[in-house]
Amino acid sequence: MEAYIGLRSLTYAQRASRYLTGRGIPASAARAPWSGEGCAYALRLRPGDLERGREELRRAGFDLGKSYLRDRGGTLREAGT
Repeated sequence: MEAYIGLRSLTYAQRASRYLTGRGIPASAARAPWSGEGCAYALRLRPGDLERGREELRRAGFDLGKSYLRDRGGTLREAGT
């Protein structure tokens, strides 16, 4: 399973990734799986780290988009955070 937090650009996702990783939450910048052919980016992290990661990023002033969870079957659904 994977969790994603939508962000506005690749550079912003990379900054968020470095920020969370520095605080002990493994994260990586990725192309948003819900974007299809578009240019959306996201932060990929473990589902168990999603809420803490969102809170850490909010506290640091990051502008966050919607969050999504991908289950083992590959289905993507919006997270209720």
